[in-house]
Amino acid sequence: MIAVAAALAIAALASSSSANPPIDFATYTPRVDAVRISADETPIIDGDLSDAAWANAAIIDDFYQVEPEQGVQPSQPTRAYMMYDNKTLYVGIYAYDSEPDLIRRSQLQRDPRLQDDDGVRVLIDSFGTFRDSFFFALNPNGARLDALTENGSSFRSEWDAIWRGAARVVEDGWIAEFAIPFQSISFDASLDEWNLQIIRTIRRNNEEIRWANIDRSRGRIDITNPGRLGGVEDIDGGIGLDVQSFVTGVSFYDWENDEIDFELNPSGNAFYKITPSLTGSLTVNTDFSDAPLDSRQVNTGRFSLFFPETRDFFLQDIAVFEFGNEVFSRTRNGLPLFTRRIGIVDGSPVDIVAGAKISGKQGPLNIGAIATRTASADSLDIDGQFLTAARISANILSESKAGIIFTNGDPGGESNNTVAGADFQYKSSSLLGEGTLLADFVYLRSFTDGVEDDLFAAAVDYTGDQWGFNAVAREIGENYDTQLGFANRTGIREYRSFARRRFRPDSGPIRLYNLGGSFSAITDLDDELEDRFITAFFNLQTNPGDDFRLEYENGFFDIREPFNIAGIVPVAIGEYHFSRYEISGGTTSSRPFSIGANVRWGGIYDGDFLSAGGRMAYRPSKYFSVSGDHSFTQFSLPSGEVDIHITTIESTIAFTPTMFINTEMQYDNISENFTFFSRFTWEPRPEQEIFISLGHSALIERDAFPQSFRAQGTTVAIRFGHTFRL
Repeated sequence: MIAVAAALAIAALASSSSANPPIDFATYTPRVDAVRISADETPIIDGDLSDAAWANAAIIDDFYQVEPEQGVQPSQPTRAYMMYDNKTLYVGIYAYDSEPDLIRRSQLQRDPRLQDDDGVRVLIDSFGTFRDSFFFALNPNGARLDALTENGSSFRSEWDAIWRGAARVVEDGWIAEFAIPFQSISFDASLDEWNLQIIRTIRRNNEEIRWANIDRSRGRIDITNPGRLGGVEDIDGGIGLDVQSFVTGVSFYDWENDEIDFELNPSGNAFYKITPSLTGSLTVNTDFSDAPLDSRQVNTGRFSLFFPETRDFFLQDIAVFEFGNEVFSRTRNGLPLFTRRIGIVDGSPVDIVAGAKISGKQGPLNIGAIATRTASADSLDIDGQFLTAARISANILSESKAGIIFTNGDPGGESNNTVAGADFQYKSSSLLGEGTLLADFVYLRSFTDGVEDDLFAAAVDYTGDQWGFNAVAREIGENYDTQLGFANRTGIREYRSFARRRFRPDSGPIRLYNLGGSFSAITDLDDELEDRFITAFFNLQTNPGDDFRLEYENGFFDIREPFNIAGIVPVAIGEYHFSRYEISGGTTSSRPFSIGANVRWGGIYDGDFLSAGGRMAYRPSKYFSVSGDHSFTQFSLPSGEVDIHITTIESTIAFTPTMFINTEMQYDNISENFTFFSRFTWEPRPEQEIFISLGHSALIERDAFPQSFRAQGTTVAIRFGHTFRL
């Protein structure tokens, strides 16, 4: 009977759509007015839509398939409910399913890999940017995922907000309930309507269903052509003050010196909404004990590596500080502001005594400003530093924006450094009919102890379903210096381009395949070639989501200063030509057991290069998962040979959607450093947190394992946190 009812619902939707003229999805803009309810009608968030208030909510049931077929009726019907009271937006979603036993729900912990499960997603652009959004999602177990999206492409799941969500599987599908406090998101009070997107995925079909933006050339988090949410008015954000208070006890045992140390550290953050769209933030004695381990990397090249920001305070409203878009999306070299430089010097942490930030929107302007005071660090021989940055931009034309940026300070205290610049980000979702065209222009100038220099850059990117291309040109002066940003190679001109053609077979096991190539060249400022790469590739994806890739690369290096690969094998000055080949593939991680492998081989520096890696993941139930990744890289050169091994193992034990243990272990044979980090997290309520971590580091000499395992330090941290919301 359930299957029959679902089939009838689909047939009814199909017949009603066939009676209407075809929809032009290029201009299709659905709209819904949320229904206001009183405070005494507030529903219980338990994955059950039987509360009386839901019967009066606004209903959305016009959903369309985007994958595997664009614009057709979904294989299963979906119904969404929208309502709000003076403090909270409520979203209910009934995801009908004629085969509920096949609903994929393999994860339980906070911030799961939602692409591996059935899921529903709600994206809210409460500033009308058509670029950025607040992202909230649930899987059928009630596992919550929240994130910030930037420019329709960058996804920052490190951001966590206070909100409630619950889900449950029922006899004819599954139900999800969201309760999103208005105080957890910033918004422009002058807007009559917000941008809204609702997305459902059915994992067993690798099917994606959307309310708006029915265009598979645009990514899942692209908010270019959203629906509209109206009717939200006269809402109460309280006085707009969130105070996060933490008490952290940390004990450290030094195994080599047989010494133990204990510290009790109070810390806190405060967030005050100066206006509904402008937030002031303050951090005192900032605690980053819950930040995850950086992914292990070994530097085999000439230039420093980039590690992304993962700390909550700096991620708050980070989209406001975004600069240059496509110019820095693939290569970070020259980026004017990189908040990871604050509180980390030469890879070592430095305490942040206090920090203040203003972020959001004021009138037509997007505003971001940050000021921090770092503590002195005797071990690094640096004094405390004042570090500041500001970013102002304005939305112009229909989808574009222009702005300026300013940074001042040197985290290491070695110079007086200032960077200032401007950018223009052009965007058109209709210029070429299908797809989105972006064009970005950047100018930056650095001032360091009386020495000045510039960065110029331009980029263009077109993303359509069939065709895609981009091109970037950048010039970085020899003395360009951004101490609060990231610049690992100066004195160059850089040119990059990429193009691909996508094909979608009408039938068969292949969902899509791509053919494409890229070209890049780097010269010095006299236009003498330093690096050049030409690549060609082919990749395909099956209907379930398995993938396979082939790639050929032809390259050239003009090495003008000698260096050592991984600090071991020397590379002499000279010109080097080489070719390399790569084969990779893997099964979709949505399966209980998944694997992947890659191998890359060819020449390098007049020698041989070989790289191979493998991954595996096992998720037998929603309560437990484990994954492992190992990579092997070998350089066999006339000057010597080095083998590089990097191993990572991660596991999750989830007891409930709000109580789980995440564990990471990492090792590489170059630093010989082994790291273990396990974190227990429990949120008794969205406003409360109990966090316990155990970290251990050791040295494992690569030529003498296992006898050489030498413990260095063990750290235990216990943190209690509470957010007071007024």
